Amino acid sequence: MIFGVAEACRQLGLRAGAVVFRGVSIGPASPELRAEIAKEVAAIRMRFASIDEVRSLPEVVAFQKILRKVGVNPRREPPSVERLLGAAIKRGDLPAVNSMVDAYNLVSVRSLCSLGAHDLDQIAVPVTLRFFTGREPFTPLGRNAPIPVSPDEFGYVDAEDRVLCRLDLLQAEFSKVTERTVNALLIIEGTAAHRPETLQQAFTDAIELITRYCGGTAEVAAFP
Repeated sequence: MIFGVAEACRQLGLRAGAVVFRGVSIGPASPELRAEIAKEVAAIRMRFASIDEVRSLPEVVAFQKILRKVGVNPRREPPSVERLLGAAIKRGDLPAVNSMVDAYNLVSVRSLCSLGAHDLDQIAVPVTLRFFTGREPFTPLGRNAPIPVSPDEFGYVDAEDRVLCRLDLLQAEFSKVTERTVNALLIIEGTAAHRPETLQQAFTDAIELITRYCGGTAEVAAFP
C-alpha cells in the first residue's frame, strides 16, 4: 500500500486519493502551460466578481467547515482552493512554481479539489491522511527548523511519522517537488460535498496535464 486514509478523517468529511508519477522531468512551466493557466484565470475572473462569491461555493464551504471542526479559523487560514481562486481574482494569475506544481494548481481551480505533490524518493511509504499525535516533526516550506503540530489537527504523514502536509494548507520543505524530482506522489483531496464524478475528473485531468508537461508515467495508487 502506498496511500491510505484513516477512518476518523473520512468521518470528518475528507475524501483523498493519490497518483504515482515516475520518470518525470520538472522545470519551469512552458509558455503553453502558462497560456492555459492564463485562459483559466480569465474565465475565473469572468465567473466571480469577488472572493466572497468563491467563499460561498459548496465545495469551498465544505473545506471551511472541516477546518472549523478541528479548531482552525478559515478566514485566517483559508483552504488552498480558496487561496488559489483568490490569487486568480486579485492578481490575475496563479503562482509560477514549476511545471508540476503549476499543472496541478490548474487542476485544483478547475475541480475545486486540493492537490499537492511530494518527491517520492524523499518520503517513506505508505503515506496516511490521519490526525496528528502532536509528536510528528514538521518543517514547513521555506523553513529550516521544525514547528509543532496540534493533535487536534489532521494531515499527511509518511511511514517515518514525518508530516508532509498540515491540513490542506502547508506542505513540508523536505518532500517538495523540484527540478531534481524524478518520481512523485500526487495527493488529490476533496470532501463529501464533491461529487464522485468531479473527483474522477480531477484524477483524469491531473494525469493528462502532468504527463503532458512533465513526461513520465502515471498510476493511480488510491482513489477516494
